[in-house]
Amino acid sequence: MRKSLLILLLTALACTSPGPVTQPNDREWSLISADYQWLETVRAGLKKPSPTATRKERIELSLDNLKKLEPTYNAFMDKVHEYHLRTGDPRAASLLAREKIILGDEYLSVLSRYEKAIDLYREALELQPGSTDAQQRITLAGEKRFVSMTGFANVKTGMKEEAVQRLVGLPREDWIKQVVQNNRLYSVWIYPKADAGAAAIYFDNGVVYHTNWNAAAPPAASKQ
Repeated sequence: MRKSLLILLLTALACTSPGPVTQPNDREWSLISADYQWLETVRAGLKKPSPTATRKERIELSLDNLKKLEPTYNAFMDKVHEYHLRTGDPRAASLLAREKIILGDEYLSVLSRYEKAIDLYREALELQPGSTDAQQRITLAGEKRFVSMTGFANVKTGMKEEAVQRLVGLPREDWIKQVVQNNRLYSVWIYPKADAGAAAIYFDNGVVYHTNWNAAAPPAASKQ
């Protein structure tokens, strides 16, 4: 009886599956790489904005593409995160950092959500502390986060939206207000300032007709 129990115990131990691999390994990485190639193919197949698309159209398309990709993207990123935390594979860190930068660029260049872009770039830098790409983007997004007085002062009456964009960039989409009156499109672009106040540029059918550096006072000043 004892021999039978011993045999059963040894058999059970032999059949016990080993725990998850905790070292970088080519088997898992090959599977992740294959999934990543497929993700890249899906992303490349998403609709691209036309050269004449308005900013509103570009934003709507960007958000729509992100929504379409989200289920596949999140599942893949969760898989890579788990593998990276478990194994510390530098290849996973590099891939994760690259994706943080790609997503950060979307928030920076299309959505003008500079704070979100900075957060993503910082996450990329944590994954790859020596990344000059991430550091340069943090600096760039920081410069765009608040409108500069010099750039704003160069915005003149009669300028078109494209010229204004080159001087001071674009505000985030929810800081652009528009109204149609008498078949004319009036809009205002609102820019945050470093002092927590806001500046504004006013357009009539896409042409500047007024600017206001002190469109909104800082919270502390407004309470006085």
